[in-house]
Amino acid sequence: MAKYGRGLNREIVGAVNQGIIIEPFSVADIRHFAKKCGWDIPENYLIVSLANASSQEHSFTYKKYFQSLGNGRYQLVGEYRGLEWR
Repeated sequence: MAKYGRGLNREIVGAVNQGIIIEPFSVADIRHFAKKCGWDIPENYLIVSLANASSQEHSFTYKKYFQSLGNGRYQLVGEYRGLEWR
């Protein structure tokens, strides 16, 4: 069972698709979202989770939900947009 709802990255995808998190988003935006959800996410976990979900070189089995825009900003990859991802 995931610690953070459906899993942290999947929850971020849902929140972006619902307009709760606005793109491009940063670690600070995710921290604010997590606080509203009552989640105490360790800083390293949060940073690594976003980095791994946007890195094409990381594990092939890890879903690439995000695209890094540089300077700590991210946006959703197009295939994870839409009502089915809410």
